[in-house]
Amino acid sequence: MKKIFTILAFVGSTLALSAGEPVGSGSLNKKTSGDGGSCFDGSSHIINVGVGVGFGGRYYSAYRGSGYTYRRSPAFSLSYEQPLKSKLGPGYLGIGAYAGFQTTYSRYNYKYNNGNSFYYYDNRWNNFVIAARAAYHLDDLNFENAEVYAGVMLGMRFQSYIYGTNDPYPNDDYYYSGRSVFPASSIFIGGRWYFAKSVALYGELGYGISYGTIGLSFKF
Repeated sequence: MKKIFTILAFVGSTLALSAGEPVGSGSLNKKTSGDGGSCFDGSSHIINVGVGVGFGGRYYSAYRGSGYTYRRSPAFSLSYEQPLKSKLGPGYLGIGAYAGFQTTYSRYNYKYNNGNSFYYYDNRWNNFVIAARAAYHLDDLNFENAEVYAGVMLGMRFQSYIYGTNDPYPNDDYYYSGRSVFPASSIFIGGRWYFAKSVALYGELGYGISYGTIGLSFKF
């Protein structure tokens, strides 16, 4: 996890320097107009690049025990958001799209021949979420350099399952590979802090590809 934070900090600092604005130079002064000076306003276009943190992954934590090995990739996500043309009540409604990916792998080694040989049994689950999102940015929580927002997500989760073994007599009930599609929905809450003119750190809690997400936001 330290490597992830180090990478994000390095990328963010580099982008901040290239933007020509010192990190942390802004204030949290609120813009009462809600336009042209808030984190999210009528001209915002934002791309979020995130990675899951804490709470584990949402899908498929395989069994861990004697003879088992287990791996799970980081939960990567990419999302885009832009506002409706007009304000909706005391704030802006942002709409956009979300994509997330994570893979989980487990292997069981069954030893025989006095431990000199073994059969392996591999399981891999690949999960890809694609969805539409809408988030509300209330003026009272929308400042010049920071904001808090909340929203909903609705889409689909595509899962592929792959099973493999070197057992010459596998159990036919389990020796298969397949694909499935499931509905995916969520409510989420997030926050964003701009340490440069167009680059921010953001964090969200909700049911995407992971329970928690941190990353960088790019505004253009």
